Amino acid sequence: MGSKSETQTATMDPIQQEYITGTLLPFAKGIAETGFKPFEGDRVAGMTDMQKEAISGYGALTMPSEIGEATDIYRTMATRDPAAREADIASYTQAYTSNIIDPTMAAMERQRAKQRVGEEAAAIRSGAFGGDRRAVLEGERQGEFEARMGQTLGQLQAQGYQSAVQRASAEDAARMAAASAMAGGGLQGLKAEQNILGAQMTAGEAGRALSQQEMDAAYDQYLAQMQYPLTQFGVLSGAGQAFPAGIGTTVGTTSDPMGGFGRVLSGLGSFGMGGGMGMFS
Repeated sequence: MGSKSETQTATMDPIQQEYITGTLLPFAKGIAETGFKPFEGDRVAGMTDMQKEAISGYGALTMPSEIGEATDIYRTMATRDPAAREADIASYTQAYTSNIIDPTMAAMERQRAKQRVGEEAAAIRSGAFGGDRRAVLEGERQGEFEARMGQTLGQLQAQGYQSAVQRASAEDAARMAAASAMAGGGLQGLKAEQNILGAQMTAGEAGRALSQQEMDAAYDQYLAQMQYPLTQFGVLSGAGQAFPAGIGTTVGTTSDPMGGFGRVLSGLGSFGMGGGMGMFS
């Protein structure tokens, strides 16, 4: 009795073949042969006119003149010759002498002169002693006056020198304070200019950011256009995969006319080829 066997032959369905060769492959070839198309628009927004003006303002900033003037004062104070300071103190002392000491001494002299006139008048009225004893008394009173005057003069001179030193120190401190205030004012002015320029940069950034968003939107549109063929190809590829499996497969049946006997003969032949018949020789 003969045996049967089945064989399968896979052939592409004509519809599927037409879809692949007529639609999918040409579309893919068209994408592959498409030349590179660069983006022709701008990618980075430039500065606005306000920002450009602010940048120019930053470039025009210079060290405030007050800083230089204050520096000159500091330098003068630091490098001043001690003799110059002593000359200033001497000048202030002389001014104290002219304004305070000399008028005080003159006033004391006038007061003493009045006292002498009064003393002489009193002596004449009273018929007091004269001659040497009177001269001695007047000498004693004059000596007391001169002693007081000398003591007063010494105190005034000491006060005058201290006043001169204090005045020189006060003027030095005033110069330093003025220089510090001058430098501070210059720095504040510079800071104010910087703040104004910074505000202009910030205000101009709003317009620049809007321009940048417009450029980004144009670039996104360009990327979408470049991606669109690939998106379409993906759709076509997905459609090609939608064909059912097994379409175009044919099944055939074959039979063996010799059946089992044929297989026996085939086995004996194989046995003979292997030398098995030698056992009968």
